[in-house]
Parts: sequence; structure tokens; C-alpha cells
Amino acid sequence: MNRFEIEIHLISRTLKFTVACFLFLFTSIIRTTAQTQAVKPEEIILLIGQSNMAGRAALEARDTEIVANVFLLDSTDRWIPLKNPLNLHSSIRKVKGMQRYNLGYNFSKALSEDGNFSNTGLVVNAKGGTNINQWVPGAHFYQEAVRRGTIAAGTNGKVIATFWLQGESNLGDDDPEFKIYFEKLKSIVLGLRAEFENEQMIFIAAELGKERPENDIFKKMLSRLEDEIPHAATVKAKNTSTYDGTHFDHQSLDTLGLRFYKKFKEYFKKLP
Repeated sequence: MNRFEIEIHLISRTLKFTVACFLFLFTSIIRTTAQTQAVKPEEIILLIGQSNMAGRAALEARDTEIVANVFLLDSTDRWIPLKNPLNLHSSIRKVKGMQRYNLGYNFSKALSEDGNFSNTGLVVNAKGGTNINQWVPGAHFYQEAVRRGTIAAGTNGKVIATFWLQGESNLGDDDPEFKIYFEKLKSIVLGLRAEFENEQMIFIAAELGKERPENDIFKKMLSRLEDEIPHAATVKAKNTSTYDGTHFDHQSLDTLGLRFYKKFKEYFKKLP
């Protein structure tokens, strides 16, 4: 075999290998897409609130991993593998570049590793800088949460829980002991349960990370949830930190995600 024939032979082998790799990747993508489109999660969890729920912590290299057995409703209302950034598909979000790491990712990882939740879908529909008045029944953000939650549930699914992280925009309200805020929050809980036809829908709210005296009062107000509303609870922000005085850092969001998982599982076990 002369030099020219050797070169032709090598080129031929390279082309065959390249084509084989392309075909493998192409069929893998088609297979994954078909499997995802066939997915119809029956247990839906809704994540709503302002910037800390949207997620403002920087994404790290390890955050690119897709979470098994947990799916995310995308902006076209289709189920996709759960991957960051989760709030990218919110119908009310701010600009794309602001959507970063949020607590839903570590919550989903814990849920996936649990083994008892194999068909769960997340609807993440938060927006930074929002006031609770924008979330009460009848308001646009509330209506969007209901709309997307209803689409996610479809005919056979159910919204089994809603996670809430909001309040920074209300800390300066002229609202002693945040009594008005609590009544509005209660109306959101009861309203969503009625909309989703699930009176036992779990509702979990997280404390804020603000280092302000009024936040201590806000935390006491949130603690009323467990005493006054069935199947409602709070997640503590103790031993967490922010990177700018408002937004939880990556480690703290991981901590909160795990606390949401533990509280969710505790309350889920109590359901009849």
C-alpha cells in the first residue's frame, strides 16, 4: 500500500468514525426527546415568590447535572429534564441573564435520591422585586401560577405542594406584626388550594435572610402558618448567609433546598 492509499484509508476510517459518532448522538437526542415528551408527572410542586425564589446565586460547574426522575415545565408548557437555571422558564421572570441558581435544584436532588418520588414535576414561576399584593388571588402573578400549575397537572396530575419565598419587598410596610401580610398570604394558600382542587395541598414558606429588626417580626408572623393553617409550614433561615445583604448565597440555597425537602417529606407522610 503506497502513501496515497494509506492517506485515503485513514481519511475513510476517520469519516466513518465521525459519522458513527454523529448518528449515535443524533439517535440519543431523538430518544431522549421522545422519552421526555412522553413524560407526564402526576405530582406537581409549584415554586413562587420573588428574587430569592427565582435564584440569584452564581451557577457552579457542578450545577449542570440533570436531576433524574424530576422534571421541569418549560416556557412552552412541555416537560423537560430538570436542569438549571430553573426560573428561566417562568412566564413572569425578569431578563434571562438574571435567572441563576435557586433552592429548587438541591430540593430536587434530595427528592430524586429519596427513591419514593419517581414522577414529580416542578413549575418554577417567580419574579424578583415583587410585592405580596402582586400575588394575591386575582392578581396577574397569582393567575399565572394557577394557569401553569393547571397545565402541569393536566387531567391525571395534582398540585401537591407550593413553596413560597417572598417578603423582602414588604419588610418596610406600615403593618405592625405583619398582620395584613399574613392575611394576604393566607388568602393565597386557600385560593391555590381551591383552584387546584386540593384542600390538602402542602404549603411551605421560607424565612428571609435579611439582617434587619423587622425581619425578626416577619419570622414570627410566618411561624403562625403551622398553627393556623392545616398542612402549612415554614423553613428556617438559621445559619444561612447572603452575598449582598438580601440574596442567599449558593451554599445557603443548598441548605434551604434540603430543608424544604425534609419539611415537605414530613408533611407528605402525614397526608391520608
